[in-house]
Amino acid sequence: MPRNLAELAHAALTAGPTQGAGTAHVADTCVRDGLGFALLFHRRRDGHFAEELYFSTRIDDESWTAADHLSGGVMGIDPTSALELAAILDGRSLAPFGESETPLFTGRPQADDGYELLRFHELLVDGEASHLAIDDTSPEADPARGRIHKSLISQVALVALYPGERFTVRPVVREGTSSYPLGEPYELTGPDS
Repeated sequence: MPRNLAELAHAALTAGPTQGAGTAHVADTCVRDGLGFALLFHRRRDGHFAEELYFSTRIDDESWTAADHLSGGVMGIDPTSALELAAILDGRSLAPFGESETPLFTGRPQADDGYELLRFHELLVDGEASHLAIDDTSPEADPARGRIHKSLISQVALVALYPGERFTVRPVVREGTSSYPLGEPYELTGPDS
């Protein structure tokens, strides 16, 4: 069992989502190339919930480095309360829940000195949705890449975008062997190139 939030983030990227120790939960993970991100919720000593964003780097043997903290803060709501989440969604299938930016070493050829500004979108998703359908609608998008199906761990989804990227995201409900879109698509943008 992970002993702290950094270990919980590392475990989520390594072995998949885990509930965590007591009051800590993995809300979602996002992997982009060799970078992995884990969004965690935890109850603070004062009773309020806080969120923490961690990142890790995949190394040559396909394992992940120890997770490092990127950002965090008090949430103002209980992310485990279906009533509070439904009130925020207010009948929508998807709603923006948070956004942040941070420069990180990506090592990509288009990055200045290897660093790029990444934008993180947190999305609140209807509890009926099983996954998100994500289409890369960036001007430089590779048409062979196709649609990404991002499974949901909780009702909060994390999506990381590189500079210049544009994604169209839509919640999807899976019933048996068929699935159907839920609500309207939502457009996410990365930082300016």
